[in-house]
Amino acid sequence: MKCAERSSQECLFLAHIIRSLCALPGSSELCDWNRTWQTHNPDLTPCFQNTVLVWIPCLYLWLFAPLYILYLKRNDRGYICMTHLNRAKTAIGFTLWLICWADVFYSFWERSHGATIAPVYLVSPTMLGVTMLLATFLIQYERMKGVQSSGVMLNFWLITIVCATVTFRSKILHALNEPASVNVFKYTTFYIYYTMLLISLILACLSDQPPLFSQANPCPESGASFLSRITFWWITGLMVTGYKRPLEEKDLWSLNTEDKSQRVVPQLVRRWDQECNKVKRSEARSQFFPPSNRQDGQPIEESEILLVKTLKKTGDPSLFCALCRTFGPYFLVSSLYKIVHDILMFVGPEILRLLIQFVNDSSAPDWHGYFYTTLLFVCTCVQTLILQKYFHVCFVTGMRLRTAIVGAVYRKALVITNAARRTSTVGEIVNLMSVDAQRFMDLITYINMIWSAPLQVILALYFLWQNLGPSVLAGVAVMVLMVPLNAVIAMKTKTYQVAQMKSKDNRIKLMNEVLNGIKVLKLYAWELAFKDKVSAIRESELRVLKKTAYLGAVSTFTWVCAPFLVALSTFAVYVLVDEHNILDAQKAFVSLALFNILRFPLNMLPMVISSMVQASVSMKRLRVFLSHEELDEDNVERPAISSCDVSLSLFRINVRIPEGAFVAVVGHVGSGKSSLLSALLGEMQKQKGSVSIKGSVAYVPQQAWIQNATLKDNILFGRDGKDSWYQKVVEACALLPDLEILPGGDSTEIGEKGVNLSGGQKQRVSVARAVYCNCAVYLLDDPLSAVDAHVKLSVFWEYMKAIGLPLSIFSIFLFFCHHLSSLGSNYWLSLWTDDPVINNTQPNREMRLGVYGALGISQGIAVFCYSVAVSVGGILASRYLHQTMLYNILRSPMSFFERTPSGNLVNRFAKETDTIDSVIPSIIKMFMGSMFNVLGSCAVILIATPLVAIIIPPLGLFYFFVQRFYVASSRQLKRLESVSRSPVYTHFNETLLGTSVIRAFGEQQRFITESDGRVDHNQKAYFPSIVANRWLAVRLEFVGNLIVTSAALFAVMARDSLSPGIMGLSISYALQVTASLNWLVRMSSELETSIVAVEKVKEYGDTEKEAEWRLEHSTLPAGWPTAGHIEIHNFGLRYREDLELAISDISVNIEGAEKVGIVGRTGAGKSSLTLGLFRIIEAAQGEIRIDGVNIAELGLHELRSRITIIPQDPVLFSGSLRMNLDPFDGYTDEEVWRALELAHLKNFVSGLPDKLNHECSEGGENLRVLVLDKGQMAEFDSPSNLIAKKGIFYKMAKDSGLV
Repeated sequence: MKCAERSSQECLFLAHIIRSLCALPGSSELCDWNRTWQTHNPDLTPCFQNTVLVWIPCLYLWLFAPLYILYLKRNDRGYICMTHLNRAKTAIGFTLWLICWADVFYSFWERSHGATIAPVYLVSPTMLGVTMLLATFLIQYERMKGVQSSGVMLNFWLITIVCATVTFRSKILHALNEPASVNVFKYTTFYIYYTMLLISLILACLSDQPPLFSQANPCPESGASFLSRITFWWITGLMVTGYKRPLEEKDLWSLNTEDKSQRVVPQLVRRWDQECNKVKRSEARSQFFPPSNRQDGQPIEESEILLVKTLKKTGDPSLFCALCRTFGPYFLVSSLYKIVHDILMFVGPEILRLLIQFVNDSSAPDWHGYFYTTLLFVCTCVQTLILQKYFHVCFVTGMRLRTAIVGAVYRKALVITNAARRTSTVGEIVNLMSVDAQRFMDLITYINMIWSAPLQVILALYFLWQNLGPSVLAGVAVMVLMVPLNAVIAMKTKTYQVAQMKSKDNRIKLMNEVLNGIKVLKLYAWELAFKDKVSAIRESELRVLKKTAYLGAVSTFTWVCAPFLVALSTFAVYVLVDEHNILDAQKAFVSLALFNILRFPLNMLPMVISSMVQASVSMKRLRVFLSHEELDEDNVERPAISSCDVSLSLFRINVRIPEGAFVAVVGHVGSGKSSLLSALLGEMQKQKGSVSIKGSVAYVPQQAWIQNATLKDNILFGRDGKDSWYQKVVEACALLPDLEILPGGDSTEIGEKGVNLSGGQKQRVSVARAVYCNCAVYLLDDPLSAVDAHVKLSVFWEYMKAIGLPLSIFSIFLFFCHHLSSLGSNYWLSLWTDDPVINNTQPNREMRLGVYGALGISQGIAVFCYSVAVSVGGILASRYLHQTMLYNILRSPMSFFERTPSGNLVNRFAKETDTIDSVIPSIIKMFMGSMFNVLGSCAVILIATPLVAIIIPPLGLFYFFVQRFYVASSRQLKRLESVSRSPVYTHFNETLLGTSVIRAFGEQQRFITESDGRVDHNQKAYFPSIVANRWLAVRLEFVGNLIVTSAALFAVMARDSLSPGIMGLSISYALQVTASLNWLVRMSSELETSIVAVEKVKEYGDTEKEAEWRLEHSTLPAGWPTAGHIEIHNFGLRYREDLELAISDISVNIEGAEKVGIVGRTGAGKSSLTLGLFRIIEAAQGEIRIDGVNIAELGLHELRSRITIIPQDPVLFSGSLRMNLDPFDGYTDEEVWRALELAHLKNFVSGLPDKLNHECSEGGENLRVLVLDKGQMAEFDSPSNLIAKKGIFYKMAKDSGLV
């Protein structure tokens, strides 16, 4: 009470000061209510005009100027040269300053001539003149700091012109009514002043030229005017281009500097490092203890190499804190926008209360109604602009967050230890970059609802209390009771989320292995076995999803019903607690408007909680990965000494290698040869001793690592091209014959993992890379192992079909029932409020209340049913689409996998499948809900005020045109964004396979730059798409605002014939239209974007397929082949239809039990003949018969399962040894153990029953050799006979030193 009294006294004191400034007869009153409000021709008092209306713009500028100057000082964008626009702004500023001082001097002149002048005529012009001088200074300061258009100054001129317009109208009325009392000088100066203000406002809407030294092809946002920025008009040019023709990459702008990886990623990495430094850690070590001898005298096994990791932590670093410190300051801007928007939300119900009051008061002037309508339009438009700026800041923050997470994960992957690397599979890390990063992006949009939703609830309850009194406590009790239920649901959802992510990781891990080993799967005819394994994991994932769907349905039921239950309980208590409590239109529909506001936060809160649960799981996964132990750069010392020696001390190893020495490290399998090289490269943790290397290092791994780039780029590896040295290297590494074979020479694009190179070619490219770098130390890990000695709408309906048409139609019917019940309950409420009041009571209130409650319960039942139906339908669709995609991909030929990056395929099984699983069903629910809300609102408005039919059709056409105009560009932007996303994952997969090579060559920074560039390239297409969404939302919300204004305007015009209940119903629904349209726009955009995932998943159904796996009517004998007699007759094949034959005219007869070796130089056709035998590539001519059966007439599995091969590159799949040997469980344990014993692996498997780490190989006698040359058979005989002939085979053996 004391505070209230003090505030009242301060207001009275301020009013007294103002009246003393206006101390003249007839002009000292600050406010005159009869003159301003209770009149048909309103006007403000002269005192108010000369004080408050003058001081408001002055106070605005002086309050914001210090903060604005500080902001400009810290955000210098460059220097803008003086332009005509800037000169005009400055000149007008000085003119306004002179006009203000002219008024001051004129007042002094009048006073000197005996006139009585009120102090306000000296104070206000002086204050205004100083303010104009400040405005002129800010105009110049903005130019020097590179500001092309200023929102601060535009708002200043707008506020000033609005305040001056009131005075302008008043002066005109005064001049017309009392022309004799007009002061010509002051009137003249004011009209000039007003004209200058108008010109200043127009000039403030224009944008100046860019600052000096701006970047090429900059984003137009930075140079756009303030009005263009707040309405997102600056993207219109790009959208017009997209409407006229398909957008291309060259049409996109450069990414803003503050959004680029080079700016964003280091900020997060630095903050994360600071968090890590707060946590004390013990040392982590990887140790290598090879035993000198086994007790049984056998060579040591690889399983006996122990990698020991000890890690003790006293706590975990906080990734959340690192993210908040990195992105929090910019994100806080969105919180400010949200606060203003949330406050403006409650202006609508207050204006509704005033409009109903206006209809009930027949004595109120007509202009009151039009004033309320105008105020409603202005408030809704401001609310729209602020909301879209809020979303823009949120989406840009989400974009930066994704950039930072992808960059941090990539950088971490380059430095983690080998031991830590084993704990995270490629599939898991890809999920971190795709699914988990996407979860953070989705959460950022709604995270403010955590505080905004309670704020909206509190404000709504406050206004409800003002309207209905203590009865609102019943509604509060309903909300409180729902909190524990939803808390339990959230906890269970988190549990299911963890389980689902675990299944997803296992599925992606297995799919990654399947795609990497697809050639082995096809050679062994194992596709069905692995299809079943993937499907089993998928089914467990879908079971968890189904449980989550049921939980989500319960959550949706409680929160959708919550606003109605709150309304029902509040109205029930209000009318039942006292029979004299009348539920009139004002109380009911203002309350209903507040309940509708309450509906949004209550509906959003469970979704935000669910997103937070998912994000918390993702954050934990990211934290664990980013906390992995890193390689110590000090493991290898690189002193600047004159000699070039290599000295190292490992366990029981001491060696010093002088400069220029060529040293071979030999030993049994697992004796530590590769580990020794790893120690030299710093890839192992040092326990004791030292490793010292002088000079640069080049490394050739045992398994050649090839990038998806040209052959020349693979050799140069980021270094400058030196033609003479390059030619010497190519010749020395025996690559000249290969360059002649390759279609584009050294400019041939090498497929992912070198799929279009033979094993020998890949290894020679790897050696050439090392030689070209001309290093001091070369580390070669068995580099010659593989080298011979010498060398939309339709898509949506597809999704609905996948769900099932009956279930889809039933879901739509349930949506219709829900909204019909909602409409019926509100219409029933309007009838209730129009009931006659008899003896201060409404006689039928119990009946009205009962029907109102029944309609509400029917809403809840429909909500629960459609939520379950859509979620279950989504799971059915997801199962069907995933199984179909998996089957189609496994049926694809090898040529498909050679030209399709694995990153694309993994992306389909990871991100696109996750979108179909989780995103699309929820978006469909929200889209259908928003659509029915809009249709229902329009129907109610048309019934209440039929005149609105005049404006709704043209607004509908405008809505349709804008939507179509937007869709044309949006699709192209989504396509460009999708096309540029896969290279990010492809490059990452490639990097993970070659981390040791990258580190050995010291090329980490180049690869980081390449990854950052690919992410930025992807974001360059994503950024315009989010701006386009805002562009659309502003325009379509403007349509909604016009509908609101039209409903209010026509209700005011029909005040005499409209009941308060119907008017309240109409305007309360109209107030929902803008929010519903906004949500409809977002959901339609999200649905269109997300449904692309279905298109991507289904696209593999139209690609080429292999022959059938099994023929229906097979006549193949049961034991075929029995003898193993192979007849090759005039056989030839080609890799593509447009290429020449890779091998041709091969005719050879191989008897059963013969062993034949196929030899030849690189490109001779050795692998091609083998691929033809297994029908990996189909014959282009001739035939192959095995035991008299033409293999072309068999099903692929009938052929491949009856013959076998030991592939050149061993591929192991996650799982047991037994699964790798016998995926179909077709053999007994005894037979499997017998096979292991024959392969000399029984002891190995006995010691490690759950691991597999060997290479199958077999030698034999009676070997015959088939020699190929240039794709044709050159020689075929026993080795001794071929050597005696001294042909091609003899030359190859001689080159190898064998003869």
